[in-house]
Amino acid sequence: MNAEAKLINVAQRNCDFHRGFLALQEEHDGWVSNIRGTLPKDLTGTLFRNGPGAMNVGSEAYGHWFDGPGMISAVTFIEGKAHFKNRYVRTPKYLNDLEQGCVSSRGFGTQIKGGWRKNILKPLSNPANTGVSWHGDKLCAFYEGGQPYQLNPETLETLGPEYYGNTLNSRSTISAHGKIHPHTGNQVNFGVNLVGLGWRGIKCALDVHDISANGNRVRSCRIPLDRFPFLHDFGLTENYAIFVVSSINFKLGGPLLGTATLSGNLSYNDQQAMRGIVVDLRTMTVAQEFELPPGIVVHFANSFETGNELITDFFHTQSTEGFAWLGDVFDVQTVAGAKLQRLRINLKTAQTRLEAFAHAPDGEFPAWNTNHTGLNSEHCFYVGHAPGREQGFFNSLVTLNTRTGACTHTNVGDNRYTSEALFTAKARPKAQNDGYLLAVVYDASTHRSEIQIRNAQNPEEEVAAVLLDHHIPFGFHGHFTGDTFLR
Repeated sequence: MNAEAKLINVAQRNCDFHRGFLALQEEHDGWVSNIRGTLPKDLTGTLFRNGPGAMNVGSEAYGHWFDGPGMISAVTFIEGKAHFKNRYVRTPKYLNDLEQGCVSSRGFGTQIKGGWRKNILKPLSNPANTGVSWHGDKLCAFYEGGQPYQLNPETLETLGPEYYGNTLNSRSTISAHGKIHPHTGNQVNFGVNLVGLGWRGIKCALDVHDISANGNRVRSCRIPLDRFPFLHDFGLTENYAIFVVSSINFKLGGPLLGTATLSGNLSYNDQQAMRGIVVDLRTMTVAQEFELPPGIVVHFANSFETGNELITDFFHTQSTEGFAWLGDVFDVQTVAGAKLQRLRINLKTAQTRLEAFAHAPDGEFPAWNTNHTGLNSEHCFYVGHAPGREQGFFNSLVTLNTRTGACTHTNVGDNRYTSEALFTAKARPKAQNDGYLLAVVYDASTHRSEIQIRNAQNPEEEVAAVLLDHHIPFGFHGHFTGDTFLR
């Protein structure tokens, strides 16, 4: 039995949500006629999504959810109609795997068959499978360990690596969590790089990038790190970027020698404080450093400034449960979430304070009104588990009022599961949360996906849903733009 048949067998034998990880091999491009409800006329734009489109190539399975080839899907809303297209990002990894019919390069949790001789000193491949954004008239797909890939927004055709006017190069890494500053139009991003050898071993650094609004110029600064860190996201205020280096360690010896994967050499040190770094974007220098108790921070919600304080919200945990299931998505029983917390950083006194949102349920994949990125926004939207349905993939939309602490759960439907739900404001909003939540929802009973459009002020109200005749595999991150790209 080949890998694809095994995955299908395991998925059908396990809980219903597991089939949401199965591959979508076909590439579609057409109008969607099956609509539940009525699409709002004031919803105009494109919802881009990125995620692994397959967990196998030929007879071989990828060893980690992070290693599947990136597949971009685009849902265009215009004049009360919806158009869908999807396409795999044609990275060297994807093309070589397809041509050879097997795993041809290493990944975060995947080795090439043949033992250490086949893997020694081989770099990790870039599947371009994590994030996507439209910035500087460029549509790009992102991964943590390499360059973004630019795509044609009309066709999703891959155009090649993006170096932002050649101010970056093939050795630069760009994260999947760039944030667009609403005032400057710049995209602030970062990357973690190996920068040399020292007497203590391999030297690492955090590179912070301020990418111009036209996408052709980059200001950068380099911050030395004492180890290869876990850094996936950051907080952005009007003038500062906030980074938190988790208490996660990677041993690089085995991965470099080809005897182990990077994911297999991940460990949590419950005695190691988290390191905080605040970068002043006006000068591209470190404004402050601080320590926090041991923990793990993956995703940030919004951040803002008030007086001498920087305030940022992020999901925080002291458990590696959220990492454990990623290596075998067809055997996971519960996708773990984390606690949303608020960090206050006083730039004058250098004091920090962590505060919990006491009544907020565990969750992940935060979203907010991006017109207020870096400014005080009252609402955070994220996904979690509905009460009584705590197992399986995320199945609920959570709305948290960060000022009052009040929160609500919205079940996305029986046998339905979702990841990141994005907020888009109405054309003439009357409040910060006057808009729509756009969620790609997998229906396990039909093995199809739908794009639910919900009233962000009352998520229990489904405004409409775009019903596809196929599924979209569970993915990571998306981007909504008011632009439309139809030929």
